[in-house]
Amino acid sequence: MGLHIGLTAAAVAAALLGLDLYTTWAIWREPDLTGAQKGIQSAFVWLVPLLGAIVCLNVVRAMNREPAARSTFTISE
Repeated sequence: MGLHIGLTAAAVAAALLGLDLYTTWAIWREPDLTGAQKGIQSAFVWLVPLLGAIVCLNVVRAMNREPAARSTFTISE
């Protein structure tokens, strides 16, 4: 039983480490962030591992999206 819990904990830790590494890599590849912003977001990722990675990854992905048109409706007179 102890080995099973240890292996599960190791797998969770490895997945979390991978997520944090990927998020940090994505942050530092983002050209629209300043060096200070990259540093603060990276620190947030590593100080609050799961939540920080999710929030920062969503911010970086949102920055790379094209703005969607609000409406195709045109006003005619």
